[in-house]
Amino acid sequence: MPAEKPSTDPKRKRSFGGVVSALVCLALLALAAYFFFAPAPERETSQKAPPPPPVLTTEVEEVVWDETVRALGTVRANEQAMLAPKITERVTKVNFESGQHVKEGDLLVQLNDAEQQAQLQEMQASLDERSRQLERVRSVEDSGALSRSVIDEEVSRYNMARAQVDLAKARVEDRRIYAPFDGVVGLRDVSPGELVEAGDDLIEIIDLTPVKVDFTVPERHFAQLQPGQKISARAEAYPDRIFEGEVRSVSPRIDPISRAAQARAFVPNADFALRPGMLLVVELNFGSKTVRAVPESALSPIGDQQFIYRVTAEGTAERVPVQIGRRLKGMAEILEGLESGETIVTHGHRAREGQPVNVLTEEQVFTRSSDS
Repeated sequence: MPAEKPSTDPKRKRSFGGVVSALVCLALLALAAYFFFAPAPERETSQKAPPPPPVLTTEVEEVVWDETVRALGTVRANEQAMLAPKITERVTKVNFESGQHVKEGDLLVQLNDAEQQAQLQEMQASLDERSRQLERVRSVEDSGALSRSVIDEEVSRYNMARAQVDLAKARVEDRRIYAPFDGVVGLRDVSPGELVEAGDDLIEIIDLTPVKVDFTVPERHFAQLQPGQKISARAEAYPDRIFEGEVRSVSPRIDPISRAAQARAFVPNADFALRPGMLLVVELNFGSKTVRAVPESALSPIGDQQFIYRVTAEGTAERVPVQIGRRLKGMAEILEGLESGETIVTHGHRAREGQPVNVLTEEQVFTRSSDS
């Protein structure tokens, strides 16, 4: 009996393929259900926290600081004038040299006054004549030989003659230029024979004993600055020399822009070392003051505001806004924000608000540096 051949009926092939596809789908569904309903494996719910940043700390100290204020000052002459003639005339004599020291009343420049001298002599002769005539009239006044009106007329003529003499003398003096005070004259720019006009700058004279020093101080020191306050000053031209002086006057107003007050001191200058226009560094000492101070390395500026990280009792960092005052030798004065004895971070500002910190000693820092 012949063997049975496989069936080639297309209907049977399609039925077999559908059964296989159904079985594959069921398997995939079962696998998905397993993963969906099966308990998930335990996952790590928290990451390992980073170690606290190492920091160096110190305490807010109370230190005694000298109340020393430094300011820039400008030297000014005690007296200074530019001498000029009152009239237009030719120079006949010059009695000074450049940089010469002169005394008050010294004749510096003589202008041509020949005509005025002649007028003065004429007026003086007329005055002498009126003086003699008045004496003759008064000699017979008691005898009654002359009326009172005649005597008064002679007195009037004498007074007019004397006024004419005074006017002639004034015209002579207008042609002379004198030193108005003791001082040093500037560069000589005039010569005999030169024609000068009224108002021309001829001679500069400066009084340098003493000199004035103008400077400004911050508003917060205005109440402490009083006449009589001692100052010391240094000039770049004399680096090893200190000039002592005294405050003479303080401006009654505060500059609304700089918030500073202007003061003026007088400094002796017997050897004429200081000259007008020099720049001086002025120091004023207002005594001693106890202040709260921290190292400048503790400051963390953000914009115009200064912050300091304070270490709390729990060992965390706390950022505190502070108001600082003066700075001196690496220290900063704390006006507001911290109290004496509080612990602050001086190095290691990577700490953040509320973050624990690892406070190191200087020995530990040195050891770590050596090991590295």
